[in-house]
Amino acid sequence: MPSPAALLAKYTPAAVTAGRPLAVLGVDGVVVLEGEARVPARLEHLSARGKWVRDLQVPDGTREAVAHLARRYGIVWASEWGPNAHLALAGVLGLPAAPWPYLPVQFNKLAAIREYAAGRPWVWIDDPVVDLDPLPGEPGGVIVRVDPARGLAGLDLSVIDEAVFGPAA
Repeated sequence: MPSPAALLAKYTPAAVTAGRPLAVLGVDGVVVLEGEARVPARLEHLSARGKWVRDLQVPDGTREAVAHLARRYGIVWASEWGPNAHLALAGVLGLPAAPWPYLPVQFNKLAAIREYAAGRPWVWIDDPVVDLDPLPGEPGGVIVRVDPARGLAGLDLSVIDEAVFGPAA
């Protein structure tokens, strides 16, 4: 049987809706919190097809924030959760039945995001722990680092929309 790394190397993420900017989402520290939450949050019992189970905090307002992003952007996961992100979070976040694609990267995600975006506008929303290498001054898109004790609930999405779409987004 091939190793998990070999399987991921063969995975090619599906394209998302053309004509819309991309929102590339991390999971840990973005939609779920593992440490102390500095915002109201609820403990959720998460599982991906029963293969594993984790109890993690989901900040209040995360479902609405993800729904906002999904209305305006093509969503792509970029997380160590891989294909499990959509499976485990679908019920909690009200995600569509068809899984969003994922980029098979855990750290230093910028090159994979740029390649996947292929010139379209993008925003990458993640916690600060994912960058092992320094980020360039001009990354080619918008990078938003969240407070991992607040996640998406700590962001003003209108500021992100304006950075991606321009004023009066």
